[in-house]
Amino acid sequence: MAGPTSQSRVPKACDPCNRRKVRCNGQQRCQQCEHLDLLCTYTENRLLRSRKHSLRRGAVISKYKSANTNTKTTTLTPLLSPPAPTASLQLPTSYFESLLPAYMSYVYPFSPIITETEVRTSITKMNTEREHAAFVYAFTAVTLDLTRSSQFTTKSSPQPASTQITDLMRQSVETQQPLVIGFRPSILRATTSIFIQMCAMSLGHYDLGFFHLREAISMIQMLRISDKTVNASLSTAERARRQRLYWQCFIHERFMSIVNFSPVTLPPHTQYPEEDTFVGADIQQGWTQVIKTFCMLDASFISLWIGDRTQVTASWVERKYRELDDALWEVEVSALSELQQADLVITRQWMRTLLWQMAMSNCLLSSHASCPSLELEMPLRLSSQLRQFLTKISQNTIRVHGSSMISKLLEIVNTIADVVIHVPQATREETTSRIDDIVFMQGVVLSFHNLQVMPKDILLDKFRLIRGRFPHIEVAMQLAV
Repeated sequence: MAGPTSQSRVPKACDPCNRRKVRCNGQQRCQQCEHLDLLCTYTENRLLRSRKHSLRRGAVISKYKSANTNTKTTTLTPLLSPPAPTASLQLPTSYFESLLPAYMSYVYPFSPIITETEVRTSITKMNTEREHAAFVYAFTAVTLDLTRSSQFTTKSSPQPASTQITDLMRQSVETQQPLVIGFRPSILRATTSIFIQMCAMSLGHYDLGFFHLREAISMIQMLRISDKTVNASLSTAERARRQRLYWQCFIHERFMSIVNFSPVTLPPHTQYPEEDTFVGADIQQGWTQVIKTFCMLDASFISLWIGDRTQVTASWVERKYRELDDALWEVEVSALSELQQADLVITRQWMRTLLWQMAMSNCLLSSHASCPSLELEMPLRLSSQLRQFLTKISQNTIRVHGSSMISKLLEIVNTIADVVIHVPQATREETTSRIDDIVFMQGVVLSFHNLQVMPKDILLDKFRLIRGRFPHIEVAMQLAV
């Protein structure tokens, strides 16, 4: 019978096969070693080939597995290909590309760092380079987070949006190149961290969001973005992009400081981003307005918000109110897109609410104050103004701003509800108008798909209190129970 004896004999077996006295095919990594995951080596030492020095097969396998394991843990071999995606993330290239229009419409105007062309480049490189793969997963997650009520998630994935976004975040983090000696920071890596932070905030994981934001801040400090000497050698476009990245981290850190009571590390950059021909004038104008707005959350504001509010004075409140009540700002913002206006107008009203809360914390409010931010009923006027603005824009324009918009609206609506519940009794007409505004704001806030359970329950409890306190007001019955 022909069988194995008819096969051509190899000139030399590998060391593991030789010791175990099994057939070896003589390849660089032979079939036996491949199957048993052994370290396949060849040596001219005849002692290894003698029957006298041979070992039992099990001992050889054990020994070589141990050697193989030790080699794997001590050899620093760079991994070019990212880990294989989980079953839920086996997405075709066309899927990532299909999100580009949404990314450019809803993400890029507020994060003008990585262009459409650069995203496409990352998509083509994601199967060979970790950094690009990690960015693509983060880009997909943040785009879905801001547009999940649209066509981008209903047809391509049967999963709940939060599950898909969580999977994408995890895949992005697991794919990243580890931060080891020799690591080189990049704009792409910093932007990836920002996108993960945005998604973590949307899912209610504020500590995780804080961690990834600090990672992005570490990247811009390692890149020395605020160093004029380093930036002098860069092109105007690259320098402007780095300036925008710095300001984005500044804005996100200031926002997180308010909602999470965390300290800040970044001072304002020494200048606004330079004009960049690769970024549209409308995006640049809107971006500059966002920067100006968040610069009002200066060191004194942050210190008083997260620290000792007994240091809040009436003169300081009046000064900050004048900064927020800028007629020129209103004219400039009116020329921007509806999407940009929604972000800026609601952010300003949110800041007015924060200022009023700080004044209230130090018992500075009265019914006859000279400054609106020191009046007891200021949030009620704020409610009326905000309602007038929100009726002029589409609900989707508000929702695509994601978790930051939810946080701001919750702060505003909770404050308005508190005032309706606790202010001195008003006329029936005034009370009806106030509650009508609350009913409208309720519809706006509860329309957000990712409203977290705890803040939602707190808000609903306040709505129930309003219903109970004003049973004679018919519009109060429209509040959620």
